Amino acid sequence: MLKGELLPAKKPDIDNIAKAVLDALNSVAYRDDTQVVELQLRKQYSEKPRVEICMEELEV
Repeated sequence: MLKGELLPAKKPDIDNIAKAVLDALNSVAYRDDTQVVELQLRKQYSEKPRVEICMEELEV
């Protein structure tokens, strides 16, 4: 599991995690989460459970 050979297909649902993170970053990292145009998500087992966020501003 820790090698990434088995992924956690159980709660919490990945879309609920994404929603919580996007809502928490409103008015902090962006004006509104409608500005977010791409997400890459993955759940995996870890000895140190966490959410990692990497953000990048896109040039228009």
